[in-house]
Amino acid sequence: MQMHKVLVILGHCSPLLVLHSFQTEMIDIIKSYNQDCCFSCRRISCFHHQPRVYPTQGISTQKSRDLNINMACEMSKTTRVSPVLRHLRKLQQNAKANNAPSDALIQIETCIDCIHARNDYCETISSPPSDVIDNIVTETETHPWQQVRDEGKVLSDVAPIMLSGALEGTFLKMLTGMSNAKRALEIGLLTGCSALSIAEALPADGEVVTCEISEYLASLARKLVDHSPHGKKIKIMTGPGTDCLQQMAKEGQKFDFVFIDADKPGYIRYYKIIMDNDMLTPRGTILVDNALYAGMSYLPQDKLQLSARFTTTNHVMREFNEYVYNDDRVSQVLLPIHDGVMIIRRKEAFEGTA
Repeated sequence: MQMHKVLVILGHCSPLLVLHSFQTEMIDIIKSYNQDCCFSCRRISCFHHQPRVYPTQGISTQKSRDLNINMACEMSKTTRVSPVLRHLRKLQQNAKANNAPSDALIQIETCIDCIHARNDYCETISSPPSDVIDNIVTETETHPWQQVRDEGKVLSDVAPIMLSGALEGTFLKMLTGMSNAKRALEIGLLTGCSALSIAEALPADGEVVTCEISEYLASLARKLVDHSPHGKKIKIMTGPGTDCLQQMAKEGQKFDFVFIDADKPGYIRYYKIIMDNDMLTPRGTILVDNALYAGMSYLPQDKLQLSARFTTTNHVMREFNEYVYNDDRVSQVLLPIHDGVMIIRRKEAFEGTA
């Protein structure tokens, strides 16, 4: 197999991988990724990438903290949500199987290392999570999930890879604080990492109401978040997200900040209940996780490089993104953080006055 040089250009929001005369669909993947993010801002634009050098010195050893995350699991998590990495892994396997020149293999490995290095750098340079959130991450990574799944205590797809993680938790905390939120709503609790991240940014009399379908996860998260003084701000409701939302809608509850990170087929339903029942305060914010959905939001099936079990619902996040895009009540922006986060606000809160 003839291999050609791989050029890495660091730019805008992702390493752009240009494969000269080889697997040119990689270019389409990255263009599609960038366009999908801009589509949600109601504009399609062309990015002109220029080589960029990021600082690697001057970071104290204290800043370069240990996040207590199993690195093998973290790398597989990054690979799963990144179609570029999945294609590079496949390319790497093919190159090795066909005895490609060593310099070609080195170029591929360099591309992979660049992507992981960027992710690691973002975590290292960002403010660290609290000790309790660090502990939640560790407990989630080391929990005996296979045993719990076999015992039928949680759904078969529950795994550490579903955890929001330290960087997204810090982003949640930052955005909650910027929103001056007092009451927050979360749909999808898992082990409490994101709920506690939100709670840490709320005032002493603030509250996070979180909906979790699994009683086992609700109990586990309760124990973990109660190690923090902010745990008292978290109220956990158990049951299907739709039932919890409809109950709160009947009670006339309103929220300044909403985080949706649950079953993807339910996203439109959850969003409609919140918006149609005026549960979002006039200047409130909705944050939606997994908006890029491992590339399934913007790539055709043949370019996903995912097993069938991950693509049975490959259309749901694209449908959700387009539903929000066509909702004249709101404005939104899709950011390529981890697996994609969409920020949604009412139009009157987003647009300034002349």
